[in-house]
Amino acid sequence: MAERAGLEERTFLRRFRAATGLKPTEYCQHLRVGKAREMLEFTNGTIDHIAWTVGYQDPSAFRATFKKITGLAPSDYRGRFGVSATAAVAR
Repeated sequence: MAERAGLEERTFLRRFRAATGLKPTEYCQHLRVGKAREMLEFTNGTIDHIAWTVGYQDPSAFRATFKKITGLAPSDYRGRFGVSATAAVAR
């Protein structure tokens, strides 16, 4: 990313962190978890399939990262915010 931006690595990291508040790897994790949250809310795909779809080859690493960022396990997140949970509240 630094090379693509035409910056030295340290300069890029410093500027990236100043702009986002995150390291590039953390930023990518947040993007992946954001997409996974959307999929958990609006689809019925398995958590392992969602993990694979958003770029994790290890579902347990995905679960740990998801819980670290959201404070909920993926299954708990789906239970609270998923389509079926929303439909149950609307009744």
